[in-house]
Order: sequence, then C-alpha cells, then structure tokens
Amino acid sequence: MVLAIILVLLSIVSVVRPWAEVDPKVENAIGWPSQFTHGLTYGVDLIGGARIMLRLETSHVTIELRENIDQSYANIHAALENNLHTSVTLIDFDRVARKCTIEIGVPVSEILIENLIDNYGTAEPPRPAIQDETRNDVMEYLRLRVDPYGTLGAIFRPVGANFILYEIAGLTPEEAEARLGQRGQLEIYLENKVVLRGEQIDHVDAPTPGLENPNTASLPFRLNDEGARSFSEAAAGKPNYPTVVYIDRPRDAIIVFDDAILGELGGQLSYDSDEQKFKALGQPSEGGGYFLDVPAVGTARDTLSLEAYQFLDQQKNLQLRVLTLGNFSSSVIDNIALMGYSIENVPRPSGGVVEWIKEACGCKSVIIITPSLATELAQGKILKDLSIEISRSSPEEAMAEAKNLRIILSQRLPVEISYEGETAIDPRLGAGFMQQIFLAGLVALVAIGVLVYLRYRHVKISVAIMGTMICELIITLCVASILPYNLDLPELGGIIIIIGTGVDQQIIITDELLRGELPKAKHASLKGRIGRAFRIIWGSAFTTLAAMVSLALLGFGVMRGFALITILGLLVAVLVTRPAYARVARAIVSGVSSPPSGSK
Repeated sequence: MVLAIILVLLSIVSVVRPWAEVDPKVENAIGWPSQFTHGLTYGVDLIGGARIMLRLETSHVTIELRENIDQSYANIHAALENNLHTSVTLIDFDRVARKCTIEIGVPVSEILIENLIDNYGTAEPPRPAIQDETRNDVMEYLRLRVDPYGTLGAIFRPVGANFILYEIAGLTPEEAEARLGQRGQLEIYLENKVVLRGEQIDHVDAPTPGLENPNTASLPFRLNDEGARSFSEAAAGKPNYPTVVYIDRPRDAIIVFDDAILGELGGQLSYDSDEQKFKALGQPSEGGGYFLDVPAVGTARDTLSLEAYQFLDQQKNLQLRVLTLGNFSSSVIDNIALMGYSIENVPRPSGGVVEWIKEACGCKSVIIITPSLATELAQGKILKDLSIEISRSSPEEAMAEAKNLRIILSQRLPVEISYEGETAIDPRLGAGFMQQIFLAGLVALVAIGVLVYLRYRHVKISVAIMGTMICELIITLCVASILPYNLDLPELGGIIIIIGTGVDQQIIITDELLRGELPKAKHASLKGRIGRAFRIIWGSAFTTLAAMVSLALLGFGVMRGFALITILGLLVAVLVTRPAYARVARAIVSGVSSPPSGSK
C-alpha cells in the first residue's frame, strides 16, 4: 500500500514536472492541458509535425576475380573506397566461383566500376540494393543526429527495400530537414588537449571480435594525412593514456549540478573546485587524470549558492547556456535566467550519475592507447590506419560498445541519401480533441462512480474503486512519460484499455470479497476469496499480455507503441494497483481500518 502511494506521488511529479518549461508549439496545439503535462511528449496526431521520405542510394556489384583472388579483392576494395569516398562492404565471397559481391554506398555505373577495378576482375552490371543491416545502421546514425537523447520522439522506419520514413512531431519540414542534416562536432582529447577532430577521420570500418581476448572487439578506422600527423605526435610514447571522445561538447554552456550528486560519484569522477570541472580519478597512465572539458558549478536545490552565482556572473559574457543536472526550485532557475542564460535540463539516464555527467559534457567514450601503438609512434611512424581495442565483461558488450563508437566516429553516413518528399503534418486532433478527452473522462468517471454505487450501495467501496482508477491513470501516464514514444492516438487507446480492464478487475475482487457475505455462499476466508479473484485476474492479464507481446514483436510504428504502453500498464496494474485495492477493499469488507491477518 505504501509502495502504491509513493509510486502515485512520483508519477504525478513525472507527468507534471513543474520545473520544466511549456513548449509554445504544444501549448498552441493542445491548449491548457499542456500546463499540467510537461512530462509528456505528444505526437503528430495532437500537435502536428513533419514527415520526410528518404531514399538510400546504394549499389550491389558482383565481381569475378582474377589471379590471386585475395590480393585482387584487396586491390578492388582499396580502389573503390579511395576513389568513391564511401563505404565499401563485402557481402559474399565465393572462393570456388572466384566471385565476390560488394555493397557500395553510392549509385555507380558499369563503366565507372570497370575503370576502377582495372585488371583485378570483371564486374557484372551494378544493381540498386541495400542490406538490412546497412539500412538499420543508417537509421541509427540519423536517429543519433536528430534525437540523441530520445526526448523528441523522432521515428525512423523502413518503407520497402531502400526507403526510410522520418517523422517528428512539433517541427516544420524545414526544421526537421535542418536537424536531419546536422553533423555532430567530434573532438578527441589527449592530456586535456584536442588532438583529432571529426573532419580528420576518413573512414570507420565495421568492428570485429578480438583475436587475442574473447571479451574484446576491434574497431579499425583511417585518418587523413593531417590527422595522422597530429595523433602520431601527441600519442608517441604514451602507453595506456586515455583519449576522450566528445560529440557536440557544449562549448557555450556551463553545467549547474545539484551538490547532492557529489556523494554518488564513487571512485570514477571527482569535482575539482579550483578548475571548476569534473575530473576522472587516477593518473593518465592508469586511464584517469583527465578533465571533462565543460565548466561546472554546484549548488543546493533550493538556493543558488554564492559560489555558483559569482561564477555564473563572471561567465555570462562568455557562455550562453546553463545545463542543469537536478531538480532545482523555481527561485534557482529564476536567478539563473535573470543573468541572461538560456536553461536546459539534462534528463538523468538509467546508468547513474557518472553517465549523467558525461552525457551532459558530450563525452561518448574513453579510449586507451595500447603499448604497441605507443611504441610504434615513438619510433617516428605516422600511421593512418589505427584500431581501437574495446574490452568489456563479455563479447556481446564489447561488440555493442564498438558498434556504438563506430556510429560516434563516423561523420558521414555509410550510404548516400536523397530526399524524395517532405510534408507538413497538421494536428489531426489538436486542442479541441484534448479538451473533449478531459470532458469525456470526467463524465465517464462520474458515470462509473454512480454505477458502482448502485451495484454495491456502499460509498467506501465506490470511492476505493474510483480512487484506484484515478491512481492507475496517473501511473500509466507516468509510464508514457518515461517511454521513448510520443503520446498519440494509439497510446491513448492503450491507456483506455488499461483503465477499462482495471475497473473490471476491481469489480471481480469486490464481488469475490462480498460473496462470503451471502447466506448460501461457501465459507472462505477473506484471504482465500482474494486469492480466487487474483487467479481470474492473472488469467485475464496473461491472455492480454500474450497478445500485446506478439503485437510488440511483430508490429511496427504506431502499433508497437500501443502494444508497449498496454503491456507496461498491465504489469503496473496487476503488480501494484490491484494488490493495493485488494488490501483497501479487504479492510472495508472486514469493517476495520486495516486488514487483520488470518481473519475469517
């Protein structure tokens, strides 16, 4: 019961989020409900948006190799990659037939391919095609560009073989296209200085499992001449030194953090009050000792500290934004805003405080320079082809991190894309619909309350059922605010299903409890009657869950959002609100304020 109350209070905070600002576009589209639902992200049905169709321009080429097939393939791969400046991926290598099939990230002509492969093989006519893996990589690249924090609800889904539909709420087509075209600003630091920038990386290859250690993965990449010289000079003779990878480091921002998070840093980070930056613990040779290169200052949640005020005042002509880590009071936010800063709250990820700080700083990865590489560079070698060795607790984790880092390091898409069409989506529902929803909900609440009272003629039971239904609605909306999905018509349908099944199941519990009061009813304890009710409820819930899981796994787009919110809402209901209502109803039926153990 206490857990349910705490969960409801936290859910109210998550949905309302009084510290967050109202998006003017959301306010214009749905009206006054936007003032009380800062935590919800609305979809195109409610606030409109933009839809863009993208074509993936790729080619598959089958080549019959000549003598020394391995060397011929290596020469062909290098020739295509160096001249076309795009990704070249091996799809199939048939040694018996002496043929290989290659995916090229741009459309090519037969004449161009023949000129490039020269004497190493004979090419069949290129055909437009794309692998599913490549298409999924492109969607992930674009998602990270458009919606890196997952807060905008951007949708990318395949349409046919080589098309991607990009849909985002609350933006015009021009704004959506501009966001789609953004290229993350990549910087790699060594000893707190920039040694590489994104434009100095020519190409990043696909990761491969480590050969010496099964829990490692290798990520090969190639630098241009300028980048190779810069990195070689900086990393020579520095084995085990950390290099810090940033994407879109907020150079115009100051981090204001809640002082309370300092107690959660553990042994990974510390806060240097002299430099006013966070610092990784340890010596450089131990993989630590580097600063996260974004100024930061702490303060209490309710009062802006003198130190924070003075620092922000000093920097107001140099920095434009404040990134907040924590839930600060309105007085703190107002004091910062009065200095002329724009304020953005960085949502806390599930990983913990260290990941939260690194995300705010744009720190995406930390790479350790291997001893062998440091030795080669110390001998004066300038290496263009490098490989990052990533070690994790399992091969799967190492490969996942390598794939993520490949996305980070790749400053261009693996294939060429073209715009096939863009459309502004008007809000199909909008303010009038939301107001009708609230009005219909109020009428339904009163109607259900009246019917429940007429059925049981018991005010306390009616109030308990209605209160549980309202709590269930609040918790379900909280789930919607946490999911990386926009709240749209399908999600609203899922919420309605949860509320409807909730009332049904509360009536089942109530009927079972009151059954023992009937003159000819079989004598059973209150606990036994509740158990019988829950067997019915669990059977019904599992049937619905099975259908929704199938829909979530096999469906796509809006149907998946509907299925997921229904699944999570059902789990919250049967694990939290149903047991809570059963305890309340048991207390009412037994005629005491709290249920006695073992009552008959």
